[in-house]
Amino acid sequence: MSKKNIGFTLAELLVVVAIIAVLTAIAIPVFTGQLEKSREAVDLANVRSAYAEVMTAAITEDTASPLRQSDGSYLASVTLTQAKDGWTTKTDDLTVGGIAFADDKHWLKAPKAKGTCKAYFQDGEVYIDWGGGQKKPLPLNEVTPFDSNAAAQFLTKEILTNILGDTYQYSVINSNEPVEQDGGTKKFLEEAKKKGLDLEKYGAVTWQIYAKEPTGGSSAAMLDTPAIYWSTVEAGSVSLGTNIPVIGYREGRYDVYMAKVVAYNGGTKYQYFSIKNNFANVTNTGTGGSASFQFSSYEDARKAYDDALARYMEKGTLSDSDMRELNLKD
Repeated sequence: MSKKNIGFTLAELLVVVAIIAVLTAIAIPVFTGQLEKSREAVDLANVRSAYAEVMTAAITEDTASPLRQSDGSYLASVTLTQAKDGWTTKTDDLTVGGIAFADDKHWLKAPKAKGTCKAYFQDGEVYIDWGGGQKKPLPLNEVTPFDSNAAAQFLTKEILTNILGDTYQYSVINSNEPVEQDGGTKKFLEEAKKKGLDLEKYGAVTWQIYAKEPTGGSSAAMLDTPAIYWSTVEAGSVSLGTNIPVIGYREGRYDVYMAKVVAYNGGTKYQYFSIKNNFANVTNTGTGGSASFQFSSYEDARKAYDDALARYMEKGTLSDSDMRELNLKD
């Protein structure tokens, strides 16, 4: 009696391949995350060693130390190995020597991928400067409340025309426009402060003024009622494509939504990061987009923004589903 060759059927092989694919899809992100945490652990260990060297040299007043600077301070630099900006490690319990992450005076900025961290002793105090972008964004309840009266008086067609002139070629003014580009940022900030609209006080590290119709070019009409959107998240400190929370103001009403961080003037020496244009409800005709300026009071908008910021801090970005759960998107 002959034996038949026993093997796997095509269906069985496909099931095995599918299972392997699912397991791989689960394992790779977990492995990548753990690998990044291990890099951060190495960086922390190296920075702690640098901190100890700086403190030893400072305490012993070692004038021959290679860490001693011309001004009498002591400095040690550490090249970071981590591949991502910011932290994937939980920051609550992070410490370097006697400095905790919560110490905003001595623990400065966030780490930058493949960047440099500096431990230095100056004027009797030691600091850890991670060399990257913003350490952590502030909720609006920790900054000066937005002055809608100053905004209403300043965000007018006449004032922006006087600041920008008739030949200004951009539809928006971005917070990070290079001075060399002859953008409107510097002019706008100078005039805004004179009129009592100090964006820095409101925590606006990233902001965008909608000044002209989105048709582009110097011939585009100036908006009858300009709008402003701002965020306490620094666009230059997060990865491109990240969705960050923003709050907007126009004609006494407020809007809260998410905006994607994008590069402007990409590939040129004038490249900078800001939020993607969203001309929802900020044209003279009032058409387009989905923003509703749904809040009539700053307090309500502030609370909604802080809720969105908390979600962003938890996840590192925002999604449509997040905004729907927060009742900020239909």
